[in-house]
Amino acid sequence: MKRIVIFDTYPSGKKEVEILKESINSFKASGWDSLIVSHLPIDVETSKLATYVIYDSNNTFLPAEYTPFYWLSNTSFTVQVFNAGHTLPICRNVNTSLHLAKALKYDQFVFTESDVVMHPEDLQKLVGYMDEMTEKDKKMLFFKPEDYIDCGSHVYETLLFGGDINYFLDTFVPPLNVQEWIDVPMGYTLELSFYERFHHDEEKFLILNDHSSRIFDKSGVNLLRYGLFNCEMVHNETSPEEPVLFITNSLIINERRYIEVVVNNHVQSSAHVGKGMYWLNSYKLDDTEITVVVYDELGQYAYFAKKFKLSRDNNFKEKGTIKFES
Repeated sequence: MKRIVIFDTYPSGKKEVEILKESINSFKASGWDSLIVSHLPIDVETSKLATYVIYDSNNTFLPAEYTPFYWLSNTSFTVQVFNAGHTLPICRNVNTSLHLAKALKYDQFVFTESDVVMHPEDLQKLVGYMDEMTEKDKKMLFFKPEDYIDCGSHVYETLLFGGDINYFLDTFVPPLNVQEWIDVPMGYTLELSFYERFHHDEEKFLILNDHSSRIFDKSGVNLLRYGLFNCEMVHNETSPEEPVLFITNSLIINERRYIEVVVNNHVQSSAHVGKGMYWLNSYKLDDTEITVVVYDELGQYAYFAKKFKLSRDNNFKEKGTIKFES
């Protein structure tokens, strides 16, 4: 079988690029060819680590109404924050990379997020699973954690999966735009969508009933976890003229983040936000520009920065809402 490993990436900073390189190098011993697929350009040094590179400049996110949202309700307020609809860009990467792999006559693939760095022993496990899938004439390799239920359903992990290229594309062609997402239709999350689209054929799959991070426990799996750290300016239903900056840490692992809130080029506030903690503050609609920088716990590495313009033209409802109790 001719196999290829596909690295889905968005290398927006130095740390992301370094982890991407580590991830690619960690798969080298498999002997498989490799493909980087990205919505940001790849530097020459990194691109030389892979057999192929795809750069897709279309990084269109899903509108808020089609994305999952974080919510919290307590005696002081109720808030909901729409998570960024990054699942559509991921679908584009799955679609374009698998169609290219098919055109290049590959038979099987492994698709992985680029923040998975495999330990040699775990890589041997993965190669063994792909070999077992082939020997048993199975079509897909999915991780299906038995202890995880989403919207009343099991899920198939999209962080790391593999299978037969023709079977995958014959069964499900990932959407390339918002209208295709609606027409499919897609589920509440990409993991749930995979389960909905594929589980009717589960007897044809090699199913591993646990999280990939537990099975590959010697490896670094999902090293970049931004999706569960929310930082948004949301609409204030109680006082519409005072939008609220809401920051919360819902990371799966116990990681603290250090935040700086910069107003008109001066640090107005700073705080450490541990797992399960939140930080909020309200502001006036006075055209002030606010920048939030999110660092590691020691404040040495900036994961990302977000800018917010406190303008009446901004529809903060698109990002979320908060209502304070009287």
